[in-house]
Amino acid sequence: MIDPSVKVPLNASSLVGMVFPLFVTYFTTALLVTLPGTVVWRRVLLPFTIWFGFRVGAYLDVSGGDPAKAHANQPLAFFSIMIVMRCIAWAVYSDQVRPIPGTFADANAKRASFWATLWNVCDLALGFRELSWQGPSKPRTLLQVPLPQDRSSFLRCRIRSVIQHLLLCDALQVALHSFSPELSTPAGGSVFDPSLPPFRRYLRSTTMTFLFGYSTYVNSRAVYEAISVFAVLVLRQSPSRWPPLFFSPWRATSLTELWGDRWHHMNRSWMVALGTKPASRIFGRVGGVLGAFAASGLMHDLGLRAAGRGCDFAAVFGFFFMMGVGVVIEAAWRAMTGRLPSGIAGRLWVFTWVGLWGNRAADAWLTRGAVASGILQEPYRPSTLIWALFTGS
Repeated sequence: MIDPSVKVPLNASSLVGMVFPLFVTYFTTALLVTLPGTVVWRRVLLPFTIWFGFRVGAYLDVSGGDPAKAHANQPLAFFSIMIVMRCIAWAVYSDQVRPIPGTFADANAKRASFWATLWNVCDLALGFRELSWQGPSKPRTLLQVPLPQDRSSFLRCRIRSVIQHLLLCDALQVALHSFSPELSTPAGGSVFDPSLPPFRRYLRSTTMTFLFGYSTYVNSRAVYEAISVFAVLVLRQSPSRWPPLFFSPWRATSLTELWGDRWHHMNRSWMVALGTKPASRIFGRVGGVLGAFAASGLMHDLGLRAAGRGCDFAAVFGFFFMMGVGVVIEAAWRAMTGRLPSGIAGRLWVFTWVGLWGNRAADAWLTRGAVASGILQEPYRPSTLIWALFTGS
């Protein structure tokens, strides 16, 4: 558990002393990994990146000292972990990372100018999905969703989506708070109500679990699409460089489809390098699958701890690990039947497995105040404004 009393507030001093060193080593490593014969230098930089990443993820406070906003430190911790893990993967990799032929990054690499190199470094460092770079296979869904290529259509679509998802963020927070007023406090509240009979108790907890999971999706999508608007409008990037982050995950008919294609792939590269590959060498294909989900479980456990309220390792790590077990079960089913679960039965399977293990995971977050505060703050929350409009208060 991270002691909140030792957290350092975000200010000019912490930006220079904590964030800047991490960015220097990270972007330098991103530059080196695009160049041949630099693996030794990447490994020399790695201990510094790990230390700087630990300081930022564990001790930098972006909540402004407000206990209700303590979970704002969680995405910061995720970001630090992702940076460190990518640098570890690049240090393990003895070769250089190369752009995919025909991509924007490939054209820049052929120019070999300072600005083209700098642009490629930024693309690799900030593009966590590595869409223009060789590595693990890209999800097939990226090739199936056409994007409007002209900027005006893209911006209209994304701005409308950002507004819709911000409104939905607030609506989901209100919906969760309606189950218990404790959920609106920094201490949080449980999805389990022991006063209810078993059926109603687990119906309530499962409903809250999926509402919380959906709010995670909605929040992530709103932030990603807001960044894409900035990148296309201000930085003049091509809309094709900002494909959707998610692909209708509720339509998945198998866990393999859900986690392999429809969920976001921000961590795909390093999880394959540090989870799948080493585990598969020791335990085979099954070990590779479980290794990737174990890496995800560890990351989410560390991220929750960054809020300064402890964690429930068994619940958080267990959820992600059991998603891997579910994928392994599907592989065995496919070996016997020749196909993955599909149709209505497949969707029921996905919802049942995710809900079964998600109850305790959601409880781990909600009992630590995960929905005490949202993206939109008082007095600008839509629910507050609508209530004021109808009540005149």
